[in-house]
This record gives sequence, C-alpha cells and structure tokens, in this order.
Amino acid sequence: MKKHFLTFATNFKNETPYIKEWLDYHLLVGVDHFYLYDQDGGEEVRELLKPYEDAGHVTRHLWTKYDGTKYDGPTKWYQRNKNHMGFAHCAEHYRQDFQWVMKIDVDEFLYPTDESDSILPWLQGIDAKKIKGCSLPRINFGNNGHETQPKGDILDSYIRREQSPSDHKDLANGDFLNNNRFAYSAHWWHYKWYKFGKMLKPEEIDGIRVNHYYTKSKEEYLGRQNISRGRPKTEEGFYQKNEGCNEVIDEGMLKFVDKLKAKEQH
Repeated sequence: MKKHFLTFATNFKNETPYIKEWLDYHLLVGVDHFYLYDQDGGEEVRELLKPYEDAGHVTRHLWTKYDGTKYDGPTKWYQRNKNHMGFAHCAEHYRQDFQWVMKIDVDEFLYPTDESDSILPWLQGIDAKKIKGCSLPRINFGNNGHETQPKGDILDSYIRREQSPSDHKDLANGDFLNNNRFAYSAHWWHYKWYKFGKMLKPEEIDGIRVNHYYTKSKEEYLGRQNISRGRPKTEEGFYQKNEGCNEVIDEGMLKFVDKLKAKEQH
C-alpha cells in the first residue's frame, strides 16, 4: 500500500500570494501530498505552509543552497539547474511512497474536464500496472484584459484561454520512475529502461487537463520570477505570449471557487 496516491513535485520562488489558493484547490480535487522545493527561504512562506505541513499535506525542502551557483539562473537548453535537481530529489527519495507524481508549477492547476468535482475518478480508472505515465494536455490562460493585478484570486480573475492545448505536463507512475538524475525538463520524467509500460499521449486523454495561468496581468507578468528564457520579462514579451490566450471564455473553474469560499466560511 502506497503512502500517497496523487502527489505533486513543485519548485517555487516569489509566489507566496498564490500558494494558498493553489494548495486549497488541489486538496479539494484530490491531491493528497505536495513535495515543495522552497527557493524563497523566507519567514512569510514558512508560516503560510506550516499548517499544511502539520496536517501532513506538505513536505517542504529549503532549496536555497544552489543560489548563486552554476545551477542558478534562467534555464538553458539541456542544462541541469536547481529546478531539475528538485524534481530529481523527489524521484530519488520518494518514488516508493507515491503511486502518481506530477511536475507542476504554482501557476498550473489540474482540472477535471468531465464535470467531476475530483481528479480521482479519472485517475483511478488508469491501470497502474500497465501505464507508466500520462502526458496531460495543458492549455494557456491569458491576462483576461487585466493590466494590473486584480483583487480577486486566480481562478475567478482569469477565465479566458487559448482555443486548444499547446503543451503538456507529465503525470508519472512512481513504480516506473528512475532517479531522474539526467531529466532536464519541467515537463517530463525519466523512467526505468528495463520496466515496460505504456505512456498515454495527450490525444488519448479525455477528462483531465492542466490549466496554465500563463501570463496573468501585465503587471504580474513583468514582475514574475524569470526562470526560463522562453518568457522574456519585457512588454513586448508579454504581448507576444498573451496573444491567442484570451480567445475562449471558460468558466469551468468557477464552481470550485464557490466551494473554496464556502469551505473558508466554515
């Protein structure tokens, strides 16, 4: 029997205003544990995470020891950096403890598209003896017309997205994972070469996806922690990345906003 069924591996920095909503949402829809690699190291985020740690939902690793080293800074092509090292640490030390793990950021939300209130029915239907991983479709949400950070939370402030998924994030079966020492990606895992299993492709997956709150407002985009060369922190970069991400109004997340608010009131 595994200690956890569905877990996340996440690196974060300068995202304290967003973490509580992200954690509460995912606990609501079925994630039971989070391996968090804390690149902030500040008192505010420690205090915020303490109740989740005390409840057994979060394992937090202080991950500032690589600051200022060759493993710090924007990600280059096929470069081992502190983010990849966090994911590898999770695979190496915890893969016996969980059935499923996902590399996911604080601006990404796992969403049941089948109108379920939980991710679990979909995931429980996957044969963990045969499936080594699921390449989940990811769809980008845009700024929703916001120039500055709105007063509301992410899920009710950003309801406009691109037409179709433009990327993927992998959900891995812990039984098939290797130690991921050479997995230089935030999107996919590495698996044991001697243990055969099928990888589900995005086009084979129906009922679940990743909602990626890609740009947020222009103010938030320009102020974000730039850990990738793929999102330049310039106005030109914002307009380029935001283009095409506001085409469709999608209010599917709003029912979870109501549930989270009702839970807060109790």
